Amino acid sequence: MVSVGEIMTTKVITLTTEDFISTAIAKMSDNKMHHIPIVDSKNDYVGMLDYNLLYKRESIPVTTKVKTVMERTPSIDSEASVADAARLMIDSGLKALPVLEKNKIKGIVTTTDIVNSVNSIPEVANLLASEIMSGDPITVSENDDLLEALRKMRDIDETSIPVVDKDGRISGIVNINDISKELWRERGKMRQGEYYRNKVKPSVKDVMVSPVMIRPDKTISSCMEVMIVSEARVCTVVDENMIPEGIISQSDILGEIVKSSTGQTVLVNLSGARFDDPEVYDKLYSVIEKSAKSIARFKRMRPMLINIHIEEYNQTGKETKYSIRGKMITESKTFFSRSWDWNVFRAVKELMSQFEKMVQKNKIYR
Repeated sequence: MVSVGEIMTTKVITLTTEDFISTAIAKMSDNKMHHIPIVDSKNDYVGMLDYNLLYKRESIPVTTKVKTVMERTPSIDSEASVADAARLMIDSGLKALPVLEKNKIKGIVTTTDIVNSVNSIPEVANLLASEIMSGDPITVSENDDLLEALRKMRDIDETSIPVVDKDGRISGIVNINDISKELWRERGKMRQGEYYRNKVKPSVKDVMVSPVMIRPDKTISSCMEVMIVSEARVCTVVDENMIPEGIISQSDILGEIVKSSTGQTVLVNLSGARFDDPEVYDKLYSVIEKSAKSIARFKRMRPMLINIHIEEYNQTGKETKYSIRGKMITESKTFFSRSWDWNVFRAVKELMSQFEKMVQKNKIYR
């Protein structure tokens, strides 16, 4: 299998801990980057900054230094395999990893680098789009404002989202870099104080680009060809009427790469809502792993990867309703399901219960 050293980017653009947020936004926008490594005064790697970290905060003074917002991340060795990098990304929820040598940046590997190498893994490249796509795709309308598009991107933990017209047909795709150019003033025009957001709300149709799409009977290799040409991070699976029926994201392809590699441990990726108490995550993982063990009793249904996305909806008073979207990749089949509840643990337990019921239809024990 291809190694990280063979696909990583070696010409890495970095920032220092003392640089300002305004500089970070300008560099990411100008270079079409979604993340940028941070180094200290000794040029040692200390963390990563990405759009998600910036947009979690409503406003940040332009004089804020990068070191107050950056995130400390794990790193990977250049000799590690593509599957190892994919597994670490899924496990950590990151979309980029620094490749270090004695704490100096040797390169950076991103989800794009990994999925672009998919043709070196025939068991993944030859899969059909219908076999790995995530159903019930989240889209935005042409007339939605950009803040709504940004909110949906943040909810599904993606940096691109398909656009549909008034009839529900695919008409384009909108990327976070394009949104950022419209929402924030360009470099050098930022006013002192907080970021300036344009008073006239631009809509999705003002910044969307041509759609990246594929039919469900096409292979992942074909999907990657159109994604690479368009520099896209998601591909929309459409029916004969150009209606979206699924999405193939880089995360979906990463999951298949991990699945194709050896290993017996189920990988669980929780995205969306963030909880301050680490015990919440421990309890959620416990619920998921218990169900995964039960599912593993069935022949060729051992869970390899479980993606769970948690969305919060604030209702009346202080109550919060949780919407859960799940995808479970097993040795032989991929399952999708959804659940809702006022209690996040009950919602996740219900989701896993639905997965168990789906698998039980096979009635084949090991």
